[in-house]
Amino acid sequence: MSIVPQKGISWTGTNINVTLLASFSLMTTQGEITGNVPLSFDKTNVELLLWTGVNSDGHLKTDLITCKVAANNLQLQFSQADAALLANYIPHMQNFIRQTVEQVVCPSFHAELVPVLSNRIMNTPLSASLFEQYFINYALLGPVEFAQQAITLKHRGNSFGILRQGRTRLNDFRLPYRSPPLNVPTTDSGHMVEFYLSNYTLSSLLFWMDQYRKFDYEISRQATNNSALVGYLKTDCGTGDICAGTLFPALATRFPGGEVVIKSHTVSYPRVVLRKNNVTIYIDSRVDAFVQQADRSRRFLTASMNAEVKMDKISFKDFVLHGELRIDKFKILDVASLVDGIDEGSLEFLVNALTELILNEDMARKLKGGIQLPIMFDYTQQSSHINFEDDQIQIFADYCATDKCAATADNKDTEIDYYDTVQG
Repeated sequence: MSIVPQKGISWTGTNINVTLLASFSLMTTQGEITGNVPLSFDKTNVELLLWTGVNSDGHLKTDLITCKVAANNLQLQFSQADAALLANYIPHMQNFIRQTVEQVVCPSFHAELVPVLSNRIMNTPLSASLFEQYFINYALLGPVEFAQQAITLKHRGNSFGILRQGRTRLNDFRLPYRSPPLNVPTTDSGHMVEFYLSNYTLSSLLFWMDQYRKFDYEISRQATNNSALVGYLKTDCGTGDICAGTLFPALATRFPGGEVVIKSHTVSYPRVVLRKNNVTIYIDSRVDAFVQQADRSRRFLTASMNAEVKMDKISFKDFVLHGELRIDKFKILDVASLVDGIDEGSLEFLVNALTELILNEDMARKLKGGIQLPIMFDYTQQSSHINFEDDQIQIFADYCATDKCAATADNKDTEIDYYDTVQG
């Protein structure tokens, strides 16, 4: 395979030997002559030109543009009697075959080889297993650029959209903020694949997570699958036990026999800041606390909370960017409480305990499925390296795709269009 500048990717097969059974029909002065004859040609060259673009389903796909066949040593293996009978016609038959050989050979290559190539280079599955509401939509800024030594894809940045009501209704929404300039190095990194992402790409994912309330929390008997924690939410508990009522006696006095319910919801979309060797996500929330007594619920506290979330355990494998979110620190502000003894300090102590018990465990699962990037080469990955710089993420990877690689994995996919299937 090689790059044809400005045109696409060329796959060339050389010294191919072809044997097939041909049916023929000739109209002669003696009438119609029909029959079958073995046809062979060897040292044949087949050249496929492929182009990558965004198809009607809204994702990246590589498909065939042209197919050229140069057949050599063409032979019609007639019997001696038939060869003598058709001697005047065989040169015309051979000339006709040379003119139409692409119609004979190309459909087989299109059916058998092109799906393999299409699935192994520059492909984007719609069924990204991040959330059932999300898939990755590759809105390119322009056509795929085929240069002498590299193939470049430039993306608008907002890579996450929502799929609604069927295969082809794709809605890609703009974010309420602009993307910062993305300055890509012009020097060759020496790696097979390079990805450069601004914070806009990660921000778009977090924006839609926030729209679906992925960063809103409720801590209550109904919402928490933790019997030990439920005991801490009571305003009354036995002698020697610890609960909300013992931590805040005024709470037990004012709301006897109740259970505390804590809810938080974001007040703005998360903001992502990329710095050298660091990813920080800022999430601003409002916290409300209630006491549930019998059939009524009374709010006794409101506050603001600013949290800083870090992205840890970052790795890149098989074109999926993995990482775990972790609440690094937070600050409580603007506390308005109806209960004596509950202030910013005591509330920070409580939230810190909840972070250790519940919130960080849930936060670490937010990116469990990873972020699926375009599949540039569907081959076994040898190595990868991730850099965090100011306003960008840099990902470098190398793959087993040459004879020098000791173990090249075979693609075991049996369904040739498996990337074209929308799940769910």
